[in-house]
Amino acid sequence: MRIRYWRRRHFGENTSLIIASIAIGIFGAFGAVALKLGVSEMTRLLHEWLFGSNRSLLVLLIPTVGILLSVLFTHWWLNGDLGRGLPAVLKDVRENKGVIGAHKTYSQVITSILTVGAGGSAGLEAPIASTGAAWGSNIARWMKFDEATRQLLLACGAAAGISAIFNAPIAGAIFALEAILLNIAIPLAVPVLIASASSAFVSSLIYKGQPFVLLTDSWSSAALPYYIGLAVFAALVAVYTVRVYHGIGARFERARNPWVKAIVGGTMLGGLILFFPPLLGEGYDSVEKLLSGEAEMLSNYAPLSMDLGAWNLEALVLGLMLLKVAATSLTLGAGGNGGMFGPSLFIGGMCGFAFAHGINLSGFAQLNEVNFTVVGMAAVLSGTIHIPLTAIFLIAEITGGYALFVPLMLVSSMSYLISRSVQPYSIYNKPTKQRAD
Repeated sequence: MRIRYWRRRHFGENTSLIIASIAIGIFGAFGAVALKLGVSEMTRLLHEWLFGSNRSLLVLLIPTVGILLSVLFTHWWLNGDLGRGLPAVLKDVRENKGVIGAHKTYSQVITSILTVGAGGSAGLEAPIASTGAAWGSNIARWMKFDEATRQLLLACGAAAGISAIFNAPIAGAIFALEAILLNIAIPLAVPVLIASASSAFVSSLIYKGQPFVLLTDSWSSAALPYYIGLAVFAALVAVYTVRVYHGIGARFERARNPWVKAIVGGTMLGGLILFFPPLLGEGYDSVEKLLSGEAEMLSNYAPLSMDLGAWNLEALVLGLMLLKVAATSLTLGAGGNGGMFGPSLFIGGMCGFAFAHGINLSGFAQLNEVNFTVVGMAAVLSGTIHIPLTAIFLIAEITGGYALFVPLMLVSSMSYLISRSVQPYSIYNKPTKQRAD
């Protein structure tokens, strides 16, 4: 009560809220930078050590070790209560009045580094959004804000995490409003914007650069029918992704022994990575190859040599698109920590490239494969997680593809509507007891 009295007397309620938002943005940025740098460095060293020598068979073992360490940390330090991913955050909002355990300010970062840094095929966005939300909730509790403000600051933390890890402040704020805060009054969105901007600013001082580099300044209106076709294709891919994810997750749910799950799932994951190295880790470097016109490099380090002719490349990209969800599902089902946000971007990039490349090979038209790769990322993200606005602004921010706003809006919206009509639940809110981390 003393803290509440002191801050109201010296700062007032609104100023206290702004100060808390800035603090949450800063902590969210530090968490995002620590996670991104930790995973990036571990993945780089692992990739060089495995594929730069004759040790590639060890990929059957190392992801399993990372998952086992994550499971060990969860059971030994957290008594089995990790609370992975966005569903856990949404549950805390709905059922726990926005109270999130203090350990989540660091446990999500540690377990994600262990999992993804060792080759686990998962994204970092959900863990860092959960970390930011935990900072928001705990700072709100320390400053003695009421329940409604605590939930608002929780959303500020989630926005800060997404903003910092992508260097995308607009997308971070929209994500919090679209995924966590529903039907919020516009004035209450101001703290979310402040937290997101603060986090992006601080993270940019430490970790510069966007995840992807895109060089485009236009799109052809003659390609509009093909963008509509991409929307339909991406929606079907999104439905496939959600169903495979939940299906594999259900099988792991039935297994009781966490150590057996880690070993079996990790070994199966290692087998996939052995034959398809782009499935290792987040996979953003593979998407960057598509954007830089180096798609043929996707076959590097594979144990079986493949002459990547035009149609072989198409088959490889489609295979990576279909297998990424299996690799991520194995990673998470086995007990590793991560999310489907990043893999959805990987799947979407492969989806867009495969669609345009296939059209070009068929001779029906000559499409800009880079543009379709970018738009495909937004389309699959929108269809799998049901966040069309976040998908549009996120892809525009992280690629610099503002010239593609019209196709981004069209394809993301259509993919969302089609996928939702076929399957009303997203990858995070299937109405069963299955987990969706």
